[in-house]
Amino acid sequence: MNAGALFLPLGSGFGYACGAIAVKRAMGSGFSGRRVNLACNGVMALAFQALWFFPAPHVPLLVLFKPCLCGLLFFLGQVMTFRAIATGEVSVATPLLGTKVILVAFFSVFVIGRPLPGSWWFASGLASIGIILVSWSPGTPRRHAAKAVAWSLGAASTFALIDVLVQKWVPEVGYGRFAPMMFGIMGLVSLAYFLPRGKGEGVAPAHGGLSWLWAGALLLSVQAFGMYSAIGLYGSASLTNILYGSRCLWSVLLVWMLGPIAGDPSRDAATGRVMSVRMAGALLLLGAMALVL
Repeated sequence: MNAGALFLPLGSGFGYACGAIAVKRAMGSGFSGRRVNLACNGVMALAFQALWFFPAPHVPLLVLFKPCLCGLLFFLGQVMTFRAIATGEVSVATPLLGTKVILVAFFSVFVIGRPLPGSWWFASGLASIGIILVSWSPGTPRRHAAKAVAWSLGAASTFALIDVLVQKWVPEVGYGRFAPMMFGIMGLVSLAYFLPRGKGEGVAPAHGGLSWLWAGALLLSVQAFGMYSAIGLYGSASLTNILYGSRCLWSVLLVWMLGPIAGDPSRDAATGRVMSVRMAGALLLLGAMALVL
């Protein structure tokens, strides 16, 4: 296996878990979801524009709608991701977002035409059990848990479709042009949709919130660059997502170790059993991802 195909998604998984915690802290300090989305999407869009400086083959105008469509889908996925993080704990939202690898397998069948092995059906069953365990939140209003699950699974489905489309379409356009166009469109739509408006958007956040915001934006941008570079350059959305699924385990471990620093009280002794169950669910999700390798 190429070293880049291995280490880019693994590093991106750790970066995502750290970035999600930073974003959660930024929201907790007073930043609205609109402002966090705008900052993260803006930094991400700018980071990918560096690829314009690298040589690339001529791209026919007729195929340019493909990176634009992926950019619009990515924008929708980001909206659902931040809703999931804002609604539930990072240790719940991030592992559920990790089910994307199973969805990538299904979309690969219908979009690319790859047959689905029997082991992947078993992996789907493991993932379902993992979702139940990692979503277990005793004492939390059910409507809150349900919203976190819904937003997380919606985001996972959207990003799974994007990954498969990137794998299918990048050879036609070239990664050096596909990625900056895709994220450029995402950034422009974010600017139009999330640009602060109204009286409530100018409220100053708590001290230190700005540092968490930019840390989260930078970490999520770097992990996205690594993730999509792995798919675009090495051409395997399924393999990349299996390795990227390490973010499930990292998210639970980091929240368990950092506790209140991560904006999650689940480290307390009273909720230690909850985190143990969630850890078991995250491990099942990770095992399901390994089965589709």
